[in-house]
This record gives sequence, structure tokens and C-alpha cells, in this order.
Amino acid sequence: MSSQSVRAENKNLRKKASAFTKKYMMLLVLILICAFFSIFGKNFFSAANAITVCRQVSIIGICAAGMMFTLLVGHIDLSIGATVSFAAVLFAKLCADPAGFGLAWNPVLSIVIVLIFCALIGVIKGLLVVETNMPALIATLAVSTALEGVNYLITDAKPISKLPESVAWIGQGYVGQIPMPVIIFAVIILISGFILSSTYIGRYIYATGSNTEAARLSGLNVKFVKVSAYVVCSLLCGVAGFVLATRLRSGTATTGTQYQTKALTSCTVGGISMAGGEGTIYNLLVGIFIIGIITNGMTIMGINEYWQDVVQGCILAAAVGIDAYQRTHTKKTLRANAK
Repeated sequence: MSSQSVRAENKNLRKKASAFTKKYMMLLVLILICAFFSIFGKNFFSAANAITVCRQVSIIGICAAGMMFTLLVGHIDLSIGATVSFAAVLFAKLCADPAGFGLAWNPVLSIVIVLIFCALIGVIKGLLVVETNMPALIATLAVSTALEGVNYLITDAKPISKLPESVAWIGQGYVGQIPMPVIIFAVIILISGFILSSTYIGRYIYATGSNTEAARLSGLNVKFVKVSAYVVCSLLCGVAGFVLATRLRSGTATTGTQYQTKALTSCTVGGISMAGGEGTIYNLLVGIFIIGIITNGMTIMGINEYWQDVVQGCILAAAVGIDAYQRTHTKKTLRANAK
């Protein structure tokens, strides 16, 4: 075998090793985290705690699935927390005391109204980004600020409680031993995975995020794809909002505070790139459970909640930093090979 063939073979092996490491590294990290808390956390490794973890990550996971769609098209949504709060307080208002007249609306109709408003919010965010070329960070932050004000106007800065028993099963009910929020989360993950991996819509999303200009030149309506990603994200925030409201049996203006941080951390830790066009449902699930298990394990060990915030902030910084470094290194390597 010639030296050139040997070099080519070595290069191919390095590529395969790099791809394997990139795909399964975070899964290995997840396994090691589970092993650590199994040793140092009392009753961590039990069926009851596994169900607890799944319940805890369900609402964050729904939000993270929405964040994933915006990240895949190369954007970001920092209004997730405010949108979840809006959905929760609007649902609570409609169910508990619609329009202040003391008339309880049908829960199904309330959910439909919440989702319609959330879809409109998604359209507004998407149009702000694609039609004005405003940075997504600024556009969604502006929408978040506006929604926070709306949430306080709806609630008058007071919790809306007394949700009827007929809606409590959405957030508190079980099917067998499985909590309803977990089932809703699983359904959303399955649908999202199918859309991204097996439909034209998924291919359009990846194409837009990978190279927007190339996708546009090939005839793809990239503006529509990006707006659609924001609509999907807002709709999933709406689902998370009414599930959270029924779980807590109330809605407050701060119900969804910091959900965007947890959703973003889950996505980036799992391997969904903030540059767009890279990441799968598998990556999302790994990231969600890494964050969920770390939070659950630290709680079992009695670690202060504020320290948990410190750890999650460090994890987010590390995940985004590693992603940025890898992309920069890849570009340098490609330029070097081109020469």
C-alpha cells in the first residue's frame, strides 16, 4: 500500500473517530453523571426517582423542542419564558374567571384560544426577524419584555388560581404509572423527530440553517421557513404553559421565568449548534436529561438551589464555547486543506 493510500486511510479513520466521539460523547457524559449520583445520591437510582426526573424535565423538554426549531434555522428565541407565562396566565384566566364575569369556559376551547394567541406571537417574532433583519436576540428580547407587561396586566400581579378540577388531570393525572406531562412530552418529541427526519419540512429547516443563501438560491422560501420555526416554538411554549398551569393549579406572571435558559442549555449541551443546521432529536433528549438529572441529583444531595443555577450557567457557557471553538477549528482546517 502506498504512503498516499495510508495517509488517506488514516484521514478517513480520524474522521470516523471524530464523528463517533461527537455523536456519543454527551451520552457517555450522561451515563457518568447517572453513575456519580447513584453513588452519592440517596435513592437516586430507583424507579420512583426515574419517574420524578421524567416529570421534572417534561415541561422544560417541551420548551427545548421549540427552541430546537429556531436554533436549527440559525436563530434563537429568548422570549420562551415570557411566552410560557403568557400561555399559563391566559389559560388560567379563561378557565377560572374569563373576562372577569365568573363564567368557566370549556377547557378545550381555552386551549385552542391559548394556542392561537401563541401562534400569532410566533408570527410577530418571525416577521420582526426576517422582514427587518433585526437580530433575533433583540427581536425576541423585545417581545419578551412586552409579554412580561401583558402578563402582569392580565394577572394584576396576583396569582390566578381556582382552576376547575376538570383540567387538573392534564398536569397532575397519570396513565398507569406515567404522569400525563411525560406522555405529552413524549408525543411532542416523537412528532418533532418525525418532522425533522422524515419530511420535506425537516429538510427545508436543515437546509435553511446550514446555508441560508444556498437554500434561497435553490428556490426555497427561507423567510417562510424561519417564521414557521418561530410559530412552532411559540406553539410548544403554549403547550408547556397550559400543562404547567394545570400542574400548579394556577397561573402567575412569572410562571415561566428562566425557561428559555434551561431550554437553551438543554439544546446546546446535547449538541444542537447555535449556528444552525446541526442537531437531532437524539441530541435534544441527551441534553434534556443531562440538565434534568444534574438538577435532580443535586437536589437529592441537598445542594442549594442557587448553586444549581451557578452550575447550569457554567454548563451553558461551556457548551456554547465548545460549539463555537469546534466550528472555528473546522473552518480553519477546511481552509488549510483547500490550500
